[in-house]
Amino acid sequence: MLNRISSFHNYQAVQNDISRQEAKVHHNSAQLASGKKLLTAGDDPVAALYAQNLTQKKEELRQYTDTITLARNRLERHEVAIANAEQFADDAKRSVMEMINGSLAPEDRYAHAQDLKGIASNFLNLTNMLDESGNYLFSGTKPKTQPFFKSNDGTVAYAGDEYQRKLKVSGSIEVAVNDAGSKLFTEIKNPFGDYDPQYALQEGSELLLSQATNTNYTDPATYEVSFSASANGQYNYQLSKDGSVVKNAQFDPSEGIKYEGVDIQIRGQLKSGDVITLEPKKTISIFDSFKKASELALNDVADASTTAELQQVTDEFHAAFIHLSQARAEVGTRQNTLDQQEQQHQDFDLTLSKSLSSIEDLDYAQAVIEFNENTRALQASQQAFGKVKDITLFNYV
Repeated sequence: MLNRISSFHNYQAVQNDISRQEAKVHHNSAQLASGKKLLTAGDDPVAALYAQNLTQKKEELRQYTDTITLARNRLERHEVAIANAEQFADDAKRSVMEMINGSLAPEDRYAHAQDLKGIASNFLNLTNMLDESGNYLFSGTKPKTQPFFKSNDGTVAYAGDEYQRKLKVSGSIEVAVNDAGSKLFTEIKNPFGDYDPQYALQEGSELLLSQATNTNYTDPATYEVSFSASANGQYNYQLSKDGSVVKNAQFDPSEGIKYEGVDIQIRGQLKSGDVITLEPKKTISIFDSFKKASELALNDVADASTTAELQQVTDEFHAAFIHLSQARAEVGTRQNTLDQQEQQHQDFDLTLSKSLSSIEDLDYAQAVIEFNENTRALQASQQAFGKVKDITLFNYV
């Protein structure tokens, strides 16, 4: 029985082998050109998936790093603004302290009053500062709303909100890049405790309030303390609550004045007839301090009440200075958080790069060996094809 022999079968087999060898050589060439072991997901599906996950994580870290850069720039501008506000508060304090000096001529006091007016104006402009994006720094989460407005009577009102703008700098950490203007400038801890003193002092009095606190936080009453001289050369006081007398006693400077949860401590030389009115007030506004200082600027410092109120304003500006210093320290803490997160991202990115390199990067020595082997195999297949294509049965007929 005779079997049919196909020349085409041999021709096609050798041609297929050449195509496979050419594909291998081309793949080796592409690897050497790119320096990558994985060119397509088909090269190693499992490794390609792992490499894709690592690449996505690196991109996430890059986005976090860019966010940290943006947050750092905003915090640096924020810190500079707070530092300037801090300096204005200190300048205002010094100016008011000089006003208390009774030796100043009227023109000198006027000069200080004008200087204080300029400081107040610059301070208001500072609190309405814009950042590089045209957003207000101190308006909370309402960046397009001007935070502070001054009315005709000199009162300053806040139009922003109480919140902070935050940026996500890692999977679980958000950093605030601003502070609400109300928290910085209008909600400063009262240096006198829980009350705002109003003085009605006699000539030559040096009476000043040190502290007035009330452990009963639900007590909204206004208290008034009046002093009178006693027959033994001491002073008596009368304490009134919302206009009703609640206590009469001899004044002991070491004990102060105590009634239920109220504790009042004073200092300085008393005069008979001195009166202090205490209105509930747990926080102060630096804008109110500027307003009060301007109103008192040209008053006669020989008036004991004026002197006491100027001293009060001095203490308020000092409290504002301390408050702003603490706020600037908090900004520094946030900047430290950014630095730490950035370092962690860099370390993690380096670890990911090493892992990705072990998967993707080409071992050039091994690749060159494979390239040479596949090239020789291709050459052998081409030579075999050259011989096979000339073999037919007609050569033997």
